[in-house]
Amino acid sequence: MKTHSLAKELIALGEALLQGPNIDTKKLNLSDGSRGPGSSDTEAEMAFGITTLAQLSKFSRSEWVRFADEHSLPIQFNERDSGRNIMGKIMSYLAGNEHEIKRVQANVSQSSNSSNRLNQALNTLLKSSLS
Repeated sequence: MKTHSLAKELIALGEALLQGPNIDTKKLNLSDGSRGPGSSDTEAEMAFGITTLAQLSKFSRSEWVRFADEHSLPIQFNERDSGRNIMGKIMSYLAGNEHEIKRVQANVSQSSNSSNRLNQALNTLLKSSLS
């Protein structure tokens, strides 16, 4: 891993930690996603998922359209669709097409050096979900 890739990963980790509760690091267990005693794995996964969706919703309409184009997703957009609407259409499409999820995962992983912020964010997210 190169220093710039590590820096991007650390920034993403920092942003994720800032979104969660301010707890003692001894209670933080990154290996299984739990957030301390009394927190189930499902709750931790759900909290991470919600935080991730909130962060993804900050990307602009043009970034989501470019993402769909780069990954050849057959989704039609209206001129009045917001970035969040487009994100929802993409997520709905991927949720209904598991083979497309795998294809997009492979494309995003291959383009990890891309300057596209959305690809970088999804690459970080996919790396954490695969480990």
